[in-house]
Amino acid sequence: MKRSLYILSGIIIGGGICIGFAWLLGAFFGPLYQGEDEATRNFKIFLGVFIFFIVVGGLISDKVYNKKTKKVSGT
Repeated sequence: MKRSLYILSGIIIGGGICIGFAWLLGAFFGPLYQGEDEATRNFKIFLGVFIFFIVVGGLISDKVYNKKTKKVSGT
């Protein structure tokens, strides 16, 4: 149960970082599209990057959990 919470928290943090970067990119550079086709393309790119961030966040949090449990158990 504890491992699941670690992984879920890593996923949430990874997704939050991705959304934050996307928001900052939009805030500094304005709209990144000129029409519906470009908006659709940008959204697909965002979804790919978002999935990457949540997978990496989950993997990193799993590694942190494994290191923490090994340190506690002493093996």
